[in-house]
Amino acid sequence: MKSIREIAADPNFVKGIYNYCDRWCEKCPFTSKCANFALNEDRFGDTENRDLNNKEFWNKLSGIFKETLEMIREDAERLKIDLDNLDKVEFQPMKDNENHYLIQLCLQYEKYAKAWFEEPVYIELESTKSKKIELADAFEIINWYMFFIGVKFRRALSVSPDDDEEFRFIETNGTAKVALIGIDRSLLSWNILVQHLPKSKYLLEIISILSKIKLVAENQFPNARNFIRPALDE
Repeated sequence: MKSIREIAADPNFVKGIYNYCDRWCEKCPFTSKCANFALNEDRFGDTENRDLNNKEFWNKLSGIFKETLEMIREDAERLKIDLDNLDKVEFQPMKDNENHYLIQLCLQYEKYAKAWFEEPVYIELESTKSKKIELADAFEIINWYMFFIGVKFRRALSVSPDDDEEFRFIETNGTAKVALIGIDRSLLSWNILVQHLPKSKYLLEIISILSKIKLVAENQFPNARNFIRPALDE
């Protein structure tokens, strides 16, 4: 089994490709270039070992945490940082963005989308097999990004103004871009549902809220759409 450092040092992997992706490895064509994916495959290669009820899963996860801690201690020693006295350092609390209009819209979207999926909708679909597959794909996409969008915008809004300017630009726009991509895919999927399913009291409202989130986010992060993520947008 390779160490985390060995995997990260592999020149075949694109540095930082996993920082601004949507974590949907099963749908990603770039897994062969991702050190994070390789690490997960190396540690949790088979389905059984990914089972949260499997003791082996937690033992392997614990091993990753221990290995990571050892790496942190090695780097701290090299940089002459005393980890045992970090309590003396004054850390600035993360900016509270829960009241930001964008986050409030995301919370509203999550509420309505979750409520829609809890509705007892029973449908006799007289359609082709391809349309049924299209609906299944739409459901899967919506579920994947439902909470992901808000999480990413929180992160993009929380970048500290005290951080390096280049880091702020990359972190803010890279994070916001993947959230916007999630919105694009979700909107497409909701519109597929509109075409094939009865209009519920939530469906059109959900699309309206998500469209508003997109507009607000593009104004909040005007450079995000043009941000080039390593490998993913090249």
